[in-house]
Amino acid sequence: MFKLPNANYKFTDKKVSPLSVMSIVLSFISFVALLVSLIMSFKLAGQIEGRVGITAILCLVFSLTSATLSIRTYFQKNVYHIFSHIGLGIAAVNLIYLMYVYGLGMIG
Repeated sequence: MFKLPNANYKFTDKKVSPLSVMSIVLSFISFVALLVSLIMSFKLAGQIEGRVGITAILCLVFSLTSATLSIRTYFQKNVYHIFSHIGLGIAAVNLIYLMYVYGLGMIG
């Protein structure tokens, strides 16, 4: 039989960056909190307390932190960037939604 000289191949040295995992966690928490606040606001016909606004500001901070962590991982070498893309994408969706909601609040 034909036997390979060394069967223990390692094709890559890349690893998952902890910053990108933290970025996904922060952006997902922010997304869920915004979704819950949106559902609560619809259920109460817009007569919602100020705590929801504070939650939205906290989600803004989480989303900006998540985007910063994702961008920082792009400058690291030998890491997978797929988690950075996912974290940055969810953070961007959160930020666009928050800009839309705050824009409507300024108009109305």
